[in-house]
Amino acid sequence: MDDDDSLNQTSSAEMVESNQDLLTQVLLYFPVKSLLKSKCVSKKWLSIISDPQFSAKYTCLHVNIGPSGLYFYGSPFGFLNFDTNRNMLKVPSLSFLNVSGIEILQSCNGLLLLLCSFSSQYNNNSSGFTYCVCNPTTKNFVTVPLPNATANRSIAGINLAFDPSKSSCYEVICVLMNNMQYPDLNEIEHLVSPTYQIEIFSSETKAWTLSGDPFEAPHYTDFEHGVFCNGAIHWLSPTDVSLYFDVETERLETMPMPRIQTGGPSGFWSSQRFPYFGQCSGHLHLVEVDSISKPRFHVLEMKSDYSCWHIKYYVNLNNVASDFPEIARRYMDEFPNLAMNNPEDFRVQYYAYSILSVVRGGEKEDDVEVVMLIPGKIISHNPRLNTSRLLSSWRANNVYDCMQYKWYHVCQYVESLASL
Repeated sequence: MDDDDSLNQTSSAEMVESNQDLLTQVLLYFPVKSLLKSKCVSKKWLSIISDPQFSAKYTCLHVNIGPSGLYFYGSPFGFLNFDTNRNMLKVPSLSFLNVSGIEILQSCNGLLLLLCSFSSQYNNNSSGFTYCVCNPTTKNFVTVPLPNATANRSIAGINLAFDPSKSSCYEVICVLMNNMQYPDLNEIEHLVSPTYQIEIFSSETKAWTLSGDPFEAPHYTDFEHGVFCNGAIHWLSPTDVSLYFDVETERLETMPMPRIQTGGPSGFWSSQRFPYFGQCSGHLHLVEVDSISKPRFHVLEMKSDYSCWHIKYYVNLNNVASDFPEIARRYMDEFPNLAMNNPEDFRVQYYAYSILSVVRGGEKEDDVEVVMLIPGKIISHNPRLNTSRLLSSWRANNVYDCMQYKWYHVCQYVESLASL
């Protein structure tokens, strides 16, 4: 580089630094981790980056970005870093909350909904726990008052709705179940479905309000593990229809579920048929499995008009097993004393895995990476390229331990400057 080029670069940098509007526009396109480090550059940079208006504009500009990692909860609590450069992303600890107990209920566009046991200075109710919304990137949090549950109404599920492309405010959606009371069980001739009521907490008004009328839901609707995507909370049901709630219009709608294939199981579907339900970058995903003994599953995506699920990718587990043979199991591996040394004992009889997440992005915009837990390892598989790679080791090789993990036992970590 000659002296003229060096002078031109210096002159350009000085011009940006001296023009606050131009500097602000440049900073809006910094990655979050670089932006937070840049607070130390100067008082001017600190002032710009710390401005709530800048945070709101930055958050609105960077919507539907993919996760940087996954939070695990249960036993043990942990974190999986997606960044191949391990030095670029520190584990986003939640220790700043200073709580005695914590459960991550949901991740939503950079915010987390938590169930916490706080000390008495934060906990103003007698239940012993408090709901909390936090941003693990900026280490800010707020507590949320308990919804209006009574002896006749219990909490069926509570979910977070945050769409920074529309508003800097968030909502907490609570589904309350109206508990049925029967004076005499002998008088009940038919099974009566419970009714539900939605209440919404707004970060703007700091209050809970009723939404709509009481409603009935498809049997076994999972209100505990809602998925927020494109302005709506989605709840899965093991029937032919599920529900979603448009937060802006406060309308409750139905969405179709995939039909059972000919020769498939009948009756209500078990959770094994849909081992994953989630979203990434504005796309709603569902994984369908026929049986753990079959070497394949489907990654489905909901169409934007909610007309149907369509198959996005097929995953061939034999391709995964070529790189990670421990996923393919034989019963004689777990029960060697019962092996009869017949040919069936030596064939692959089932596949040991849990699906943790479906992450979009890669060489093509619509690529997906299926993050899977297999005995002793966490891997990702790209079904378009039929390639698999190791992400991390896992604490145990136990097959049962790996297969009992559910998609709602992990939450996406999305870096965000969203204010609370």
